[in-house]
Amino acid sequence: MTDIETYITQLFAQEDEALSWARSAPEREQMPRISVEPFEGKLLNLLAQLVGARKIVEIGTLAGYSGIWLARALPEDGQLYTLEISSKHVEVAQANFERAGVSDRVTIQHGDAIDHLNKLTAKGPFDMVFLDAKRDQYLDYLKWAVVNLRIGGLLVSHNAHRGALAAQQPDNEDAAMMNQFLHAVAEHPQLTATIISMGDGMLVARKTS
Repeated sequence: MTDIETYITQLFAQEDEALSWARSAPEREQMPRISVEPFEGKLLNLLAQLVGARKIVEIGTLAGYSGIWLARALPEDGQLYTLEISSKHVEVAQANFERAGVSDRVTIQHGDAIDHLNKLTAKGPFDMVFLDAKRDQYLDYLKWAVVNLRIGGLLVSHNAHRGALAAQQPDNEDAAMMNQFLHAVAEHPQLTATIISMGDGMLVARKTS
């Protein structure tokens, strides 16, 4: 973290034991170390509170760190549906949700995200959708989110700064896919959006119609 990010974390995003344990899980469990940072988790928590979220969809569970921040923003009868393709990640995340005391508000969907999204349609509309997964299906996730978010709901995506890398690194496939996704969001007639430049960038888009 940069000095300013450390400052923000110490001031606004201090972790309790459950959050700290979940954030360190990838290192312990030989998983990708790609969790959001604490200050990004607090942003997700605050956005969910601001929109009055009761039903949230997260694509990409990993160890459950961002999911804990999101679930803690929900009321007692709220629900986070988090989608994860790795069975190991599901196992680690479930233990972390239980440790954080939010397992009653979290449903982990194990398997292909598109399949689960199609099934989740019946439970919509949703208040917030958070993307933090491989970029190859982001345009499909975008189509689903626009249909299944309520008006005023939020589409949020981690790693938005990678889209800007496309110009500097034209051979970077990940950056190119994120750039394509960001342009699709910017040009969508039902969304108004911006990127909050903290960490690796957080896209925040609101469904307007």
